[in-house]
Amino acid sequence: MTTTKRPVGRPATIADPRQTIMAHAARMFATQGYENTSLSQIASATGISKAALYHYFPAKQEIYDAIVVEMLQSMKDQVWARVEQQSSFKDRLKAFMTAHADFFQDNYQEFVTLLHGISGTSRGRSAEELAARARYENALRSLVQSGTEAGDIRQQDTAVVARAILAPLNAMPRWFNPKGTRRAAEFAEEFFDLLFEGLRQR
Repeated sequence: MTTTKRPVGRPATIADPRQTIMAHAARMFATQGYENTSLSQIASATGISKAALYHYFPAKQEIYDAIVVEMLQSMKDQVWARVEQQSSFKDRLKAFMTAHADFFQDNYQEFVTLLHGISGTSRGRSAEELAARARYENALRSLVQSGTEAGDIRQQDTAVVARAILAPLNAMPRWFNPKGTRRAAEFAEEFFDLLFEGLRQR
């Protein structure tokens, strides 16, 4: 039986190839690190040739950038959909923290890739990644500012408060067990109680 070879660079027939490549790459970046993951390994895990991989992503950094930018935009959309369902500042902040934690748990590999997949490397951040991060953090700062203006929390530097809110949430990949009995949002509620008590107007 004669096997017909695909032309070099022609993508293999797989469902939703870009998303499939990104999913396998995210898992590998999260578990073995960005620098320890090669394009050949990603292609092998995806079940396509390296030439086919190049059809979608000419470089490893482009895969990483695509994962991070897509994840940040999805996180912003999902988190703020929950925030907008609430009216008071207290409930909106709690919704932000629990929704952020839910997104982290539901997208564990991609989130770990975002925070730790390139730990210790010198890889630069793309303009798209920086812009996506800025949109997310600026939305949180605006939420904090609204709480200050409403008199719900003490006057503080909004950037510092936003970092204090994100710090315990973004540290969760270091210790959270996604196979454990407690959801990430439960821990986020405890973080919220501690933070809000320290921030609220007295």
